[in-house]
Amino acid sequence: MTRHGDDRPVPTAAGQAGGTPYAAGGNGAGSLSLRQLEYLVVAIGEGRLTRAAQRLHVTEPTVSQQLKALERAVGTRLLVRGRDGIRPTPAGEALLPHARTALCSAGEGRAAALAAACGHPDVLRVATLPALLDGLLPALRAWALARPDARLCVGVHESGRSLEESVASGAADLGIGPRPAGWCGQVRPWCTEELVVACAEDDPLRGETVSVRDLLGRRWIRCPDDGLQPVPPLATAAADDSAAGEATAGPPPPVLDVPTPGAAVTLAASGTGIALAPLGSLPPGRRSWTIRLDPPPTVDVTLFTAPDAPSATLAHAGLLRRCAAASRTIG
Repeated sequence: MTRHGDDRPVPTAAGQAGGTPYAAGGNGAGSLSLRQLEYLVVAIGEGRLTRAAQRLHVTEPTVSQQLKALERAVGTRLLVRGRDGIRPTPAGEALLPHARTALCSAGEGRAAALAAACGHPDVLRVATLPALLDGLLPALRAWALARPDARLCVGVHESGRSLEESVASGAADLGIGPRPAGWCGQVRPWCTEELVVACAEDDPLRGETVSVRDLLGRRWIRCPDDGLQPVPPLATAAADDSAAGEATAGPPPPVLDVPTPGAAVTLAASGTGIALAPLGSLPPGRRSWTIRLDPPPTVDVTLFTAPDAPSATLAHAGLLRRCAAASRTIG
């Protein structure tokens, strides 16, 4: 019998580990549940059972019990547990893409059933971020006009990770957001968004192009990190000045935290402070109420689909990109 770094016994060639059998085939493939597969996908993605439990809104013992039940059903160990977290065994790595496919198929099946019940045979589920939604509206409108027989569902996620998980699990057909790292499905360019500083109409720097250091003493309005601003220019400039031994003008600027990008832009327009936002997310009448930065920070926005996306989803994605191009939303 062999042991891993966490001193837990693992199955030997005889299929025994401390008296716990891992018989070939376990309880049979029919005993695998979608919930167990979802726990496996999330646990591997998070790397720790504590974070997986938080993501799944259950207790850590529940996640552990379900994963052990899955290992019994499959007939072999799927995860290695240690002080540095968890990692998949070769068997776990082999099962992972099939688990994602099963979750995706279940999501598609549920959506198809609901669509049929509502009299809508074709549904496209698009997931995106709050800061990008307004900029997507022309393309979504064009797609809806091109497909009057289809149903369009748009979901908004508060973070890039949540957006990626919704597509990987099959809850959404495609995502529009920052380029996902290590993504196995299709990833296609959507646009390049310039980040600008939203301000009030009477701001003395409105319409100007300045260095972010010129704004260090201003009140900044922030919203939760959604993946569009991985390194806020304000923090970068302050760190650079500190490293160079330069003193900024006065104490650190006050910061106002708000729950959504839209709230940040609205408060900036009222003169409460200034906010960093994608130019395309600003209402058309407010796009001149901005301060440009030199150098201009940008973020690449992509359209991505699950690794095993059906041909219908890929066709929808292609049509949506063409609608975006026609609406001049692709940079």
